[in-house]
Amino acid sequence: MTKKSLRLRGLACFLLVAFVGALLTGCKNEVPEAPATVAGFASLEDLEGHSVAVINSSTSDVLLSDTHNFSNLDLIRCATPTELFKLVKDGTADCAIIDTVVLSTLGMANHGMAVDFNLPGGFDVAVAFNMQDEKLCHSFNDFLVQIKSDGTLDDMFARWCTERIDTVQMPVMAELEGLKGHPIEVATLSDNAPFSFYKDNMWTGLEVEMMMRFSIFVKRPVHFSGYRFDEVIDVLRNRKADAAAANLFITPERSDQVLFSHPYYLCKTSCFSPAAR
Repeated sequence: MTKKSLRLRGLACFLLVAFVGALLTGCKNEVPEAPATVAGFASLEDLEGHSVAVINSSTSDVLLSDTHNFSNLDLIRCATPTELFKLVKDGTADCAIIDTVVLSTLGMANHGMAVDFNLPGGFDVAVAFNMQDEKLCHSFNDFLVQIKSDGTLDDMFARWCTERIDTVQMPVMAELEGLKGHPIEVATLSDNAPFSFYKDNMWTGLEVEMMMRFSIFVKRPVHFSGYRFDEVIDVLRNRKADAAAANLFITPERSDQVLFSHPYYLCKTSCFSPAAR
């Protein structure tokens, strides 16, 4: 077996270990696998010598940019899922790797795309807080216990991750109008359906709904600001936000810079490219 094959096997093992670890956390919100329609690539090894689009600073970016895993990989970094689709559609990138749910929600079939393969394993996703906001983080963990036990979180995933994104409606939460005090400043993403996106002059999505419900739980108003994915950690560190709900994977590197809540979602990732004709 070549050294390159051993390194790629090591990468797959790392992803599998992350998956097992995520299962041990008790996070229930696993989502269905994307359709395994082969459009050209069958494994990580097949990506060698090709151009691959990823979200800048995402976990896929970190894994694929490791020169120990690939000797000839053209990694193209972009800011949003929409840009990711465009790069693959116009042929700038041969394929892309992204969250399976985001991929399905954006309507890959409508873009003429298909899933090549699903990467092994998965990653815990959580809300991040500034290191000095331990109390707020603990409150969020208490909130998670409540919405997991009463079925609210499962209901949110059922709506946002399985229904057509153009038909899902944000629930009316009248309790938000009576909240007073200093707002919880939340950093999020404006183009990351179904988790967070800006549409019709309002913030919407699963993570937006979750943070609105949290604001009711702690009896404080909430205010959202949109950032690029690669900005979110620095925004927290510089105290420009109290929390970040931006589909953030828990990693050792990020944990050195911010506080993470308990996980609320097990993220899986897929490689996709133009559908075979």
